[in-house]
Amino acid sequence: MKVNQVAYTRLNLWSHTDLAYLTHNPALAPFVSYPADFKLFQEVINQRKNFPVDRTLLVRALQKQYQALGISLPVSENILLNENTYTVTTAHQPTLLTGPLYHIYKIASTIHLAGDLSQSIPGHTVVPVFVIGGEDHDWEEVNHFNLFGRRYQWERTASGPCGRLSLEGLDNVIGTVTEIFSNTPFGGGIKEMLQTCLEKATSYGQFHHMLIHTLFGHLGLVVINMDDPELKRAFVPLMEKEIREQFSIKYVPQTQSTLETAGFKAQAFCRPLNLFYMTDGMRERLDVVEGGIKRLESDVTYSVEEAIEELKSHPERFSPNVIMRPLYQETILPNLAYIGGGGEIAYWLERKSQFAAAGVHFPMLIRRNSLMLIDAGTFAQMQKADITWEDLLSDYDSIVKSYLKRHSQAELSFEEEQQMIKSAYEALSAKAEKIDPTLASAILAEETKQSKQFEQLGSRLMRAEKQLQDTNLKRIQKLKEKLFPENGLQERNENFLSFYAQYGPKWIEDMITICDPFDENFIVVELQA
Repeated sequence: MKVNQVAYTRLNLWSHTDLAYLTHNPALAPFVSYPADFKLFQEVINQRKNFPVDRTLLVRALQKQYQALGISLPVSENILLNENTYTVTTAHQPTLLTGPLYHIYKIASTIHLAGDLSQSIPGHTVVPVFVIGGEDHDWEEVNHFNLFGRRYQWERTASGPCGRLSLEGLDNVIGTVTEIFSNTPFGGGIKEMLQTCLEKATSYGQFHHMLIHTLFGHLGLVVINMDDPELKRAFVPLMEKEIREQFSIKYVPQTQSTLETAGFKAQAFCRPLNLFYMTDGMRERLDVVEGGIKRLESDVTYSVEEAIEELKSHPERFSPNVIMRPLYQETILPNLAYIGGGGEIAYWLERKSQFAAAGVHFPMLIRRNSLMLIDAGTFAQMQKADITWEDLLSDYDSIVKSYLKRHSQAELSFEEEQQMIKSAYEALSAKAEKIDPTLASAILAEETKQSKQFEQLGSRLMRAEKQLQDTNLKRIQKLKEKLFPENGLQERNENFLSFYAQYGPKWIEDMITICDPFDENFIVVELQA
């Protein structure tokens, strides 16, 4: 395995805000509590001590969730209860079979950081945590994944929070996947893993919990599902504050406006009331109306006091939206840092004043690693085409021009000849100028015409050369589409199973080794056979 690094600024594949955060643009400094700097974690710990969490509640909720799956917590109860134990956290929706690769990279970055911190800060333990975003209800966002350029989808009707869905029809998806990898080195392991997850789980949230645990639990990752009645009860005071005061809208839009003035786009839309009302089959938005609080889909209206009574009696029926979710997470976990992608970091940057108003600690924000993986088969195709991964960083047209210049049987650069023609006409025009100025102008006009014809002839030569190199150019096009699908990032498209099937559990360990979130470069990994 060979690991290469490329500056993010070399590729035009990241947003303005993302690049600004990666390059420590000082314009973003007012929107964070701590710069993303490993040396500052002792300061983060010192500040975090001022915001205690209910560790007994956390351990009780985790034990219940793990026991429901018949598995053990990767970390002992005594460690989690210790006041010198902290967490670093990432989160994601339960995308089908983990969805795109960056889901894996987020977790790998988090585990790597937790290990480095535990070794570097004497007397403290830092536990990596993955939060399942199972309360989201946008089924179309999570019901599919891509393998080898093809989309696979869990075909079923769905409503309400994704994590509470039954497993109806998931066995068909698993059957398709295990068949795809039946002849691969680790195809048998994939089949056993997915079938075990299916057998142990009774809901889709549990299935995702079991899958992430199987991949990462032995490496110390703790998985938590925040759709939990006991955990929700601990968040009741802030949900009540949101219902009574609508405090988020007083702070988040103001921060967004300040960010926009600094040149950064707003991310999440803040509403007057940033909570949902949730049952197994429905997650409906709550809104402020005259006389109280309304559930928009079912058209049920409460007075404010009735809504608070419902909240305190049934906290599990209330669900924070994207504006409130970070507060919920940081209320429950003794968290030091949040590790996320560029889009996530962008919406966390809008939250600092909201956190202050809520009296909740605002963690260090750390950009996860971005990777591109080149497996042995892809590398072999690159060698056949006589092209490198560095060549493939350019746009396709530039790649083709460069390739043809390197491999053409004839010189495909015509600048010298073009200049000779231009010089000849200019010399002739200069002579004509002394005799007949109108003739001189006609000669220059003819030069323009001949130059265009010359360019056309050059293009014909280029097309002829492309035909001679057709096989390799098609191979290059396929390589470009594979590594940069739809001119985007591999990590936003391909599923991890295409690599896991070849390299197995060691691939997971390698990703954790590589994914140091304080390595602020795009990482290109050449995987061995």
